Amino acid sequence: MVLVKRDPFARTELHRETVKLFKSEETCRWCGGFKPSRTGGRYLYRFRSESDGGRVMHVAGLYCSSSCFSDYNER
Repeated sequence: MVLVKRDPFARTELHRETVKLFKSEETCRWCGGFKPSRTGGRYLYRFRSESDGGRVMHVAGLYCSSSCFSDYNER
């Protein structure tokens, strides 16, 4: 998992992990895109939120970027 951002006031962190795509119908939940890899494959990101108290909350869906994730979930 990679730390994307930390909100010190809410005491939470946003993390993401890379997910390799094997099915051609899987796309970004917001824009319908995907990230091409150098080897010819495709991948997306899975996000989760972690609180300072240890709670882990997985976010449903796969996204191609942090901006697509925030556009879909924070509006």
